[in-house]
Amino acid sequence: MSNLSHRLSYLRTLPRDVQIIIYTQALRRFSFAILNVIFPIYLSKLGASSLLIGATMTGRSLFLALRSLIEGLAADRFGRKPILIFTAGLLAIGGLVYTLSGSLPILVVSAILFSVGTITFPPAEQAVLAESAGDEDRTAIFSVNAFLATLMSVVGSFSTGLLSALQSLGLGELAAYRVLFAIYAAACLITFLAFLAVEETMRETRAEAEEVEISGDERLLLLKWSGVVAIDIIGGSFIYGLLSYWFYLRFSVGPEVIGALFGASRVISSFSYILGFKMARRFGIIRATVLSRLPVVAVNILTPLMPSFTIVAALRLFMALFSMIDVPLRQSYIMGIMGRRKASAAGVVTVVSRFTSAGAPTVTGYVLQYVSMSLPFFIAASFQFASAALMYLLFKDVRPPEERGEAGS
Repeated sequence: MSNLSHRLSYLRTLPRDVQIIIYTQALRRFSFAILNVIFPIYLSKLGASSLLIGATMTGRSLFLALRSLIEGLAADRFGRKPILIFTAGLLAIGGLVYTLSGSLPILVVSAILFSVGTITFPPAEQAVLAESAGDEDRTAIFSVNAFLATLMSVVGSFSTGLLSALQSLGLGELAAYRVLFAIYAAACLITFLAFLAVEETMRETRAEAEEVEISGDERLLLLKWSGVVAIDIIGGSFIYGLLSYWFYLRFSVGPEVIGALFGASRVISSFSYILGFKMARRFGIIRATVLSRLPVVAVNILTPLMPSFTIVAALRLFMALFSMIDVPLRQSYIMGIMGRRKASAAGVVTVVSRFTSAGAPTVTGYVLQYVSMSLPFFIAASFQFASAALMYLLFKDVRPPEERGEAGS
């Protein structure tokens, strides 16, 4: 509890714009957690097959990758604030479409164009957080951001119980789903309005920005890093977006039970950010990230072999303590080793990882429908282990400034 209060009190010492980024991302993560459970199930209730659901996620991932690259480059050229506003506006539009329409073709297209149902980390947000922190505080800020976002994800996961409550009040099943999409739309609209108050953090002039290029060494590092992260995300993509659907098919459990499991997982994973921050301080960011992936690989191998939902749930809860450690550490690491083109770097990492992982949901949908319900987990574990091994081999000696004793404010 003292750790929790310390983390939350730390928020009050941060600049206003950093607080806006952190609080709005936490609000969106609340709504993303709801959609993480209901999105594939809702599409299936509208008549979508497993293959169509997977293809929708693939299209969404591909288009979001392209957008992230453009947004990252634009944020370094024209500033962070206009890109923040643009991104939030797209999310709000997507939420409104899902709230107002029940047409499957329209919803599929909207999911792709407006990234409905997937967690996003816009490059401009990462740049604002990094530019507002010294090297010593950068990992702490990213960890606190992830910590608070995860706490709100817990609330979101448990909020899927609203489906039953709304239906018990006489609302139709599909209408009840649309109420939850309305909550998502409201969170994105609030984010849009909050971003209007953000001040620009990129202090250089546009002419100066055009002169600053990513160096050759940084390009090589960025290429290697993007490849390693892409391999890990390919693995996660085989199961992450369709995990709730897998539980639904394999054990016939409904959204309320799945939401409760996801909520409990996020309670546990919120403490993983504290653990990860301490591990990074002791072992370094790269070694901490690699160590955190090993339990994830083991649980993904064991999950489809277990005979009951109770055992699988226990395994996934154990995995939650390690599964999200790497997210803020990887974000902090790439911001630390890159120069001034931080938003571009974040955009490149996103586009490479999403493009390379985009086909995984479609493959998973096909495999679930025609081949095996176990195979996606084994494929995921293989990719995740390969990524951890490559990360250690390629980056164990590439240290950010704070690990070289060069940190500054």
